[in-house]
Amino acid sequence: MKRFYNGILYDSDNAELIDDYESDYPVNDFNYFKEGLYRTPEGKFFLYGEGNAASKYAERVEGNGPYAAGADLVPLSTEEAKKWYEEKLERVYRDRDITGLYETYCELFKGKSSSKNEGKDE
Repeated sequence: MKRFYNGILYDSDNAELIDDYESDYPVNDFNYFKEGLYRTPEGKFFLYGEGNAASKYAERVEGNGPYAAGADLVPLSTEEAKKWYEEKLERVYRDRDITGLYETYCELFKGKSSSKNEGKDE
């Protein structure tokens, strides 16, 4: 998916997938969604997600009609990307070894000053 936002082209096909998350709902549940945290070659973060008709990625059909499965690409500031990753670590630590995830987190966010002008805020 591609989205042009604040002068930046975000493209899920040309960005690095840092990590993804799949909801606990079964795939055929209306609430099911999956999303991934991406980083552009320029270092900008974004979230790309897809979901069923009752998920946060649902889309309205024809104005005020019912909801259907949908997708979205959401630019994130570095701080927002960091928060998403921290929440992901908190959700999955019981289910799998998070050592690699923590190392990636440290590589991306530890010791780096964040700016409000990064990512979507530019």
